[in-house]
Order: sequence, then structure tokens, then C-alpha cells
Amino acid sequence: MREPKKKAAKARKKRTDGRSQILIYMDPSVIGRLKLAGLAMGKPAFELAEKAIEEWLKSHQAEIKQGMAKLSRGE
Repeated sequence: MREPKKKAAKARKKRTDGRSQILIYMDPSVIGRLKLAGLAMGKPAFELAEKAIEEWLKSHQAEIKQGMAKLSRGE
């Protein structure tokens, strides 16, 4: 008798760098350009995306804080 298949989440190994997975939907042309940029720069696409998101979050910190304050007040 065969063993039942493991669920994908349990079968997946944890990353040693502590990163977690997230699913986002992007325009196929953006994905293609991101992958090409990664190849050209010798870096994985996820590193380029992560850096761009970090920079965006930093540059929008004030707006994010305002939004969080509104959320906490129930607005």
C-alpha cells in the first residue's frame, strides 16, 4: 500500500534565509522584464522585487502611518 501524498505546504522545505512565500499577480510583461533584469544583473528576480518593494515602503512611510492610524481608529 502506498503512503498518502504530503500536502504541498508540509512537503515544502523551510528556507535557511528566513524568507516566507507570498503570491502576487503581476502583468506578464512586468514579470518578463523582471526576469530579464535578474539575468542581466546576475541576481534572482525575487531579490530585485524585494529591494524595489522595500524602497517603495520606505518612500511611502508617512502615508502608510496615516493609513494605519485611520485603521486603528476604525475609519
